[in-house]
Amino acid sequence: MNKEHQKIIDELIGEAALTLLQRSGPVNTQGLIDELHKMHAQASDGNQQTLINAAIAEVRNSVSAGRKRRDDQPERDNVHQLFSSTETPGSSRKH
Repeated sequence: MNKEHQKIIDELIGEAALTLLQRSGPVNTQGLIDELHKMHAQASDGNQQTLINAAIAEVRNSVSAGRKRRDDQPERDNVHQLFSSTETPGSSRKH
């Protein structure tokens, strides 16, 4: 895919996002994909439909990549240890 096609795909995704914002509804991945499907149904030619299909695929791939990145991270809680627990309180005198 060349730069010009990527630019058009980015513009299509932006147009779909802007439409969602103008409707004052939720802006999420599924809404974006649904809006792109509506744009696909209204497209006037095959080239436009191909580019919209590529935009839908890009959104889906982005979601998949984010999920994979999240799943690859180790499970950890939200607590960050500031002090090591090797010494027990009161075991050494400072003064």
